[in-house]
Amino acid sequence: MINIDRALRSSIRTGKVVLGSNRSLEHGIRGDAKLIIYASDCPEHVRQKLSSLEVPVYAYPSSGRDLGAACGKPFPVATLAVIEPGDSEIMALLREIRGVANE
Repeated sequence: MINIDRALRSSIRTGKVVLGSNRSLEHGIRGDAKLIIYASDCPEHVRQKLSSLEVPVYAYPSSGRDLGAACGKPFPVATLAVIEPGDSEIMALLREIRGVANE
């Protein structure tokens, strides 16, 4: 199992990640996003829109405030989209999303 917070920080530092529901949905609709992560307190209407996308979606196990802190931001983050993972192992979350055992 990967350390999600460390992978997020690495992805933000070395890859391309967009923060916020509107931008995440926009990149998800365009097909640019490789992965979308949402906080446990993300609004229900945003979750519904995310579930309709053809992009893997991961439920971060804590609040937007914690997700923001994990991203190194001083504000809450409801959703984020990974466009390019950079040097991080964030894409290993796809195994969890798809239910594949640790490889």
